[in-house]
Amino acid sequence: MLHVDNLSCQILKGISFSLEKNNNLTILGSNGSGKTTLAKAICHLIYNDSVKIEGKNVAHLSAKQRAQYLNFIPAKLSIYDEYFTVWDYLKLNIYKEEQANHLDTVLKLLKIAHLKNSRCHKLSSGESALLLTGGAMIHQALYTILDEPTANLDQAKKVTVYQLLKNSLYFRNKIIITHDLNLAYKLGYNILFLEEGEVHYHGACEPFFEQNHLECCFGNSIKNVDGNFVVNYDETL
Repeated sequence: MLHVDNLSCQILKGISFSLEKNNNLTILGSNGSGKTTLAKAICHLIYNDSVKIEGKNVAHLSAKQRAQYLNFIPAKLSIYDEYFTVWDYLKLNIYKEEQANHLDTVLKLLKIAHLKNSRCHKLSSGESALLLTGGAMIHQALYTILDEPTANLDQAKKVTVYQLLKNSLYFRNKIIITHDLNLAYKLGYNILFLEEGEVHYHGACEPFFEQNHLECCFGNSIKNVDGNFVVNYDETL
């Protein structure tokens, strides 16, 4: 179990929730609501002593132990070595010998096998996003937190990533940060909705997407069109 108890740091105010094994979570909220800050705090990239995993305080774990329990995948790939390749990056995620056998499979699943020897700094934003996801698939931490995994992808690649997130073979337990309400709805994970650093909803997916509740969270900026959640550009200021 992942347990967060009264976490307060930076903009976060008393965040508390638990996530059982074999359950997944989607974190939603407006820009600046604290989604990425929460992810970093869970992984101890921001110091705190409010997070426990399997009954162990994350603050007391070694770096190697934390890496096996928790993996935070940022929204943007940052590689500063201009000669560092896609293959080099994927190898960084190996901490058990057998994981090396999965590199080619992951490249094929993400449809980026042709980029195997490409330099990371030459990748497009969408290709970089897929590479980040691929690294997480190889790493196989107990809990993987992916920050906006579909934000820079074309429609076909979004479907590919969605299918991988739905399939329990490639990630053990998932926490997804996204602004994509359709992705959140289709995944069907429990929802944690943040507003100004506080939890304003934590519960099942279906109740969150009821129209009355959507209006409480987003005003009239979102409308449901045959089960698809679209921006209501007709809303007046």
